[in-house]
Amino acid sequence: MNLQTETGQFEPPKTETAWSRIKKALGPIAVVGIFIAKFLAKLKFVLPILLKSGGTMLLMIWVYTQLWGWPFALGFVVLLLVHETGHLLVAKKFGLKVGAPVFIPFMGAFIALKETPRNAWMEACVGIGGPMLGSLGALVCHAFGEAMGAPLFIALGWFGYFLNLFNLTPVGMLDGGRIVTALSRWLWLPGFALLIWFGWKYPNFIVWLIILLSLPRIYSLFRKRTEEEERYFEVTPSHRWTMSILYFGLIAVLIFGMHVAQQDLTKHGVRAHGHGQDTLVQ
Repeated sequence: MNLQTETGQFEPPKTETAWSRIKKALGPIAVVGIFIAKFLAKLKFVLPILLKSGGTMLLMIWVYTQLWGWPFALGFVVLLLVHETGHLLVAKKFGLKVGAPVFIPFMGAFIALKETPRNAWMEACVGIGGPMLGSLGALVCHAFGEAMGAPLFIALGWFGYFLNLFNLTPVGMLDGGRIVTALSRWLWLPGFALLIWFGWKYPNFIVWLIILLSLPRIYSLFRKRTEEEERYFEVTPSHRWTMSILYFGLIAVLIFGMHVAQQDLTKHGVRAHGHGQDTLVQ
C-alpha cells in the first residue's frame, strides 16, 4: 500500500491579522451602505430639492418654534414638505420641469412650475397630487398619535387635514382651483364666494391676498376663449369622472378626518375652542 501525506495538511491555522478583523467588522456596514445608496439613487431628484429648500425650511421651523415650540413646528413643516412632494412626484411623472419647494412663514410653501401643463387634465393631476400625499401624511400622524397616546401627533394630523382641505378650495392658484379645470371652470365662482366668506369671518391677510390673486381667473370666465384655450380645457368624460371622484372623495375624507381628530383631542383633554385642558405642550 502506497501511503502519501499531503504537504500542508497538518499546518497550524493562520493567525488572523488586524486587517482581516477590520474587514469582517466593516462587512455589515458596507452592506447597509450599499442598501442606503440604492435607496437614495431612487430619490436622486428629491435629495437636491431638499438641499435647496433646506434654508427656507429651517427659517420656517425657527419662526414657528417661537409660537408653538420646536416639536410641533418641525412636524408642521414636514407635513408641508410631504404635501409639496406630492406635487413634485406627479409633475415629474408627466415630465414637467419644477423648482424646489420654497417655504414662507405664515404663507405656507409652493413650488414653481418651470413649464406650463399641456392640458387641463395634466394641471388637475399635478394639483391633486399634493393634497393626496399631504392627506396621507396627516393620516399617518393621526394614527401614530392615537396608537401612542400622543396628542401632539393627533393635533398635527388635524392641522394636516385642515390645510389640505383649505387647499382644495376651488379658486385661483390654490390646488382646488387647478383641479377643477378638469371638471368645470365655473366652480371657481362658488370657491371665490367661499373664500370671501372665510376671509370676512376669519380676517387674515393671506386669505385676502389669495382672493386678489384669484381675480384674473374669475375675469377669464366672462371673456371669450381662444381656440388654444378651448383645446386646453378639453377633457375626456372618463378623466372628468375620475377627477370628480378623487376631488370630492378627498374633501369628504378630510372633513371626516378632522371630525375624528377633534374627538380624539377632546378625549386627551386638549382644549377645543377655548374649552378643556390644554395638554398639547406637556
